[in-house]
Amino acid sequence: MRIGMVTACYKPVINGVTRMVELYKRELEALGHDVIVFTLGDPDPAGEEAGVVRSPAIPVGDGYYVTMRYTHAAQDLLRKMDIIHCHHLFMSVEMAHRYANCPVVYTNHTRYDLYTGAYISLPQPAADALMRQLWPDFTDLADVVITPSESVRQIMRNFGVQRPIEVIENGVDLRPFSHPTHPCAKEDLGVPANAILFIYVGRLSPEKNLELLLRQFAIARDLVPNAHLMLVGKGSLADGLPDLAAELGVAAAVHFAGAVPYAGVADYLAAADLFVTASVTEVHPLTIIEAMAAGLPVAATRSPGVVDTVDSGVNGLLTREPDGGLAAAMVGLALDENRRRRMAQAAQTASHRFDIKRTIGRTVELYERLQVERPDLRREKEHGRWAKNRGRLQPLLDQLTQIVWPPEKAGTGPLSLKRLFNIAENSDDGYGGW
Repeated sequence: MRIGMVTACYKPVINGVTRMVELYKRELEALGHDVIVFTLGDPDPAGEEAGVVRSPAIPVGDGYYVTMRYTHAAQDLLRKMDIIHCHHLFMSVEMAHRYANCPVVYTNHTRYDLYTGAYISLPQPAADALMRQLWPDFTDLADVVITPSESVRQIMRNFGVQRPIEVIENGVDLRPFSHPTHPCAKEDLGVPANAILFIYVGRLSPEKNLELLLRQFAIARDLVPNAHLMLVGKGSLADGLPDLAAELGVAAAVHFAGAVPYAGVADYLAAADLFVTASVTEVHPLTIIEAMAAGLPVAATRSPGVVDTVDSGVNGLLTREPDGGLAAAMVGLALDENRRRRMAQAAQTASHRFDIKRTIGRTVELYERLQVERPDLRREKEHGRWAKNRGRLQPLLDQLTQIVWPPEKAGTGPLSLKRLFNIAENSDDGYGGW
C-alpha cells in the first residue's frame, strides 16, 4: 500500500506524536509498504530522511506551524495514496480531507479539551464548549477515528464525536528499554548510589502538572530522606521549576537532565527505581509504557489513558487525589523494596502488550478493511471537495484562530488563520490551488 502519514509536526520536534509517526513509518516500511510523511515547516537540520514531504508554513511555537495549503507537489502526491493516516486534529485531518482520493484515518493522540484550557485564557467550561463543536466537526472529515485507549474513546463520544472509533493502543519498540545499550548508574547522573530515584520523562509544560509533582515530591521526601527526582525533558517551565524546587527546600534532590536524545532515554531509565507523573492529559502515554518496559513501577494520577496502561496495585500505584495522594503513592513504593521489586517485574511483563508490532498489525488490518469497504466513496462530504465547503467551515477556522493565537497576542505574532486563508486564496506564491 501507498500510505500517507499526515502530521502537523515531525522531527526534529520531540514529542509522543512524532515518535509514533516515526515508528509507524519504520515498521510499515519493514512490511513492504511505501510510506510518505506529509508535514509542515523547515527540513530537519540534522538531515531530512527519505520519504518526508514538507510544505512551507508559519511557525507558532514548539515546532508547530500553520498554513492554508500544501505545495503543488505535496497535493499531487497526497492524491495518489491508498490510505491516509492523520495524527493531529488541526493542520492534519483537514489537509487530508481536502486532497484525498482514498480512505482517511485519524488517530487522536491529544486531550484537546484539557490542552485548550491549559494554553489559552478560557475557563474549562468554555474550553469544553469549544471542543464540543471542534472535535465532532473536524473528526467528521475522516472516515475512521482511532483512539489509543478505551477511556479516551468514551471521552470523545461524550464530546459528540460520531465517526466510527477503533481502539488501537499505542506501541513502543520495547527492546531498547528492556535491554539498554549503555545503562546509566545513579552516580553517572549525579545521584547518590543509595538514593531512591524517581524519574519523569516528558515535556516540562503546564499541561503536565509539574508544579504539583514537585510539591508532592517535597512531601514524600520528608518521609523518605534519600528520595531523589530526575526530570528529563525541556519546555516552557524549564526555567521556573528549579526556583520552585529551591523554594520547597528540595533543590539538592531534584535533578534536571534537560532534553535527552530519544536513543539515550532508556539509559536514563535504567538508573531509576520508579517512574512518576502528575499529568492528567494523556491519551495513552508512551513514556509510561517505556518506563514499564524498563522495569519501573509507576506512581501516577488515576486519569484516562493512564488507567488503560497501569494496573494499580500490580505494576504501579494510581491515586484519585493527586494533591496528597501522589506523595502517598511515592512513599508507599519507595519504602517497600520487596513490593517495588514485584511491581517492577509485573511492569515489564505488562509492557509486552504494547509492542509496536502488535499496534502495526492491528492498524494494517484496519487499512486493509477500509481498502475493501471504501467508506470514503459513500461520504456526504466528499474528500477532495474542501473548497466547496469553505462557507460552512469558516466559523471553525475563526475559532481555531482563537486557539492557535488568542486575541491578547494579536499583533505580536503570526497571522490569524482567517487572514492567512485570504492571503493564500489570492496569492500566486507557488503553494498551489485548493
